[in-house]
Amino acid sequence: MKKRRSRGRRLLLLLLVFALLAAAVVWYIRPERSLDLNYSEIRWKDKLERMIETRRPEVELTEKELNDLAKQNLIRALQSRGELPVKITGTQFELAGHRLTVYLNGAWGALEFGGEARYVMEYSRDRLVLIPEEVRVRSLSLPPQIFGLGKVEVDPGPFMPDPVVIRDIVFHDQQITVKLTLDWLEIARYLSSY
Repeated sequence: MKKRRSRGRRLLLLLLVFALLAAAVVWYIRPERSLDLNYSEIRWKDKLERMIETRRPEVELTEKELNDLAKQNLIRALQSRGELPVKITGTQFELAGHRLTVYLNGAWGALEFGGEARYVMEYSRDRLVLIPEEVRVRSLSLPPQIFGLGKVEVDPGPFMPDPVVIRDIVFHDQQITVKLTLDWLEIARYLSSY
């Protein structure tokens, strides 16, 4: 009889320890930031008109505009993929020169989580290349390979208005400069049709 009570208590203690560990993990991975997927359209016409005024074939994109572009295209990509086991509930992108930090909130059923992924960016052979460096959940640093993150190559051309071709991308602290190859007359026609 004593053995049964002892086993029952051990089992109850073990279940209690597992429940506490599970609660600690849920608490630890919960989002630290309040993020959303709201974005604004970039006013390309204003940017192109400014480019004509300055007579410099380049466009500046601020960190906020990069956020807007990234969120807009993330939503499109998620919609085209169909049902995923994880729901992305918010993102934020921070620039620091060649470094990009992506803050992400999501949910897997009722379990909410938040984390960040850090990338090094470069522009090479008409592609924006993002190389993952680290994934962080609070103070816990994890290798990106655990999450299946690898090098990402993005063709930035489709994100720009039709009459421009990207020649180079220069990274600054909280903005990027997109250097363009273009036909000034074609730009004028494009703007007149706006």
